[in-house]
Amino acid sequence: KVVAGGRIVRLRNDKPFLERMVTGVKSSHSDQSTSGNHAKAVLESITSNLEAGIDMVDHQELCLAKMGGRLSEIALALNQVRSPQSSDEDRSKSQIRFEVSKEQIRELSQSTYDNTALFSKGSAKPITIAVPTHGEWEGISVDRANIDQPGLMTVDQGKVYGPGPGYTLDTGSVKRAFAEWRSLCINNRMQWGLLMDRLHGANRSLRNVLDGKSWSIPETPDGQALGPLRRPHRNN
Repeated sequence: KVVAGGRIVRLRNDKPFLERMVTGVKSSHSDQSTSGNHAKAVLESITSNLEAGIDMVDHQELCLAKMGGRLSEIALALNQVRSPQSSDEDRSKSQIRFEVSKEQIRELSQSTYDNTALFSKGSAKPITIAVPTHGEWEGISVDRANIDQPGLMTVDQGKVYGPGPGYTLDTGSVKRAFAEWRSLCINNRMQWGLLMDRLHGANRSLRNVLDGKSWSIPETPDGQALGPLRRPHRNN
């Protein structure tokens, strides 16, 4: 999928580059190469697309924050089960709280933004945003957070007490899940920072155009081995 016209949409290879990757609609300007209005429209689309990407990352961050809260509840339930002062009834109640938190994490992992999944189980294609950089088009990728990781999956399939199915969790399992969750949070904020940086640049270019300065739309890229858009932040 790509972000075009401020919406996350499926890539339509039958459309011209600007329409399918930036504006989402056919240009109404006859002389696209020199029209100041056309340059303004393209820059406005770029800023809208970046803002949509930032909104998606913000929604993902909110879901991750809620997941972190549920992981804290799971850690608390495990500590209560392991406490010598806990009775069997207390431990059974802790298992119930664990199941509730686990189900809430599952529900959060199904969250979407603009009909697009915020999380994945395994590798998934990123959402692409086309941005101009030094006279060329580049692709900024917004990743779905991959929750198919050992610690998180162990928690999802585990338990803290009782004869029911599943692996009985220990503190190491929960710590590993927390470490994986923190890594997802860090990646989320790094993507947010990258998108904000590009948004500031697009806004500066748009202000220049509004002030009467010229801005040239980069030429349409041709197909390359890594795809039609350069992705320097994914090639390092």
